Amino acid sequence: MKMTGEQFDALVKLMRGSPTSKANRAARQVLIEGVSQVAAARELGLAAPSVSAAVKRYTAADKLIRGAYEGQL
Repeated sequence: MKMTGEQFDALVKLMRGSPTSKANRAARQVLIEGVSQVAAARELGLAAPSVSAAVKRYTAADKLIRGAYEGQL
């Protein structure tokens, strides 16, 4: 799933995430730029499960918010 930078930044803010954390930076690469999780993990020196968890968190939050606005909750 791809999202815009503005959408990702809003999710980080709403979830009180740290925009400068390595996991968030990796999730941003994956969700906005389409970089693979493995490549993002390698570039930032993270374990792949850390990137996967961050991507899942932001994807789930995005789905929840979109569902609320579309009346699909």
